[in-house]
Amino acid sequence: MKKMNSINETAKLCKENEIGISRHHITQLAKSGAIPSVQIGQKTLINWDTLMRYLDTNTLILDEPKSGIRKISV
Repeated sequence: MKKMNSINETAKLCKENEIGISRHHITQLAKSGAIPSVQIGQKTLINWDTLMRYLDTNTLILDEPKSGIRKISV
């Protein structure tokens, strides 16, 4: 199975695995930033493992830490 899938491919995989999430809902999750996605031209790519983790926990746990300013203790 590919790691990154288009929204249509992701919706098809969800249907095959009887997950019960629609193409529209996957699109909304990607647009809202609830799940990370990559925009390549007009295609939006979704990471399957990340989507499954999000659906299992209803939260997004990234493997890599987010960059930016964060408080540190001295």
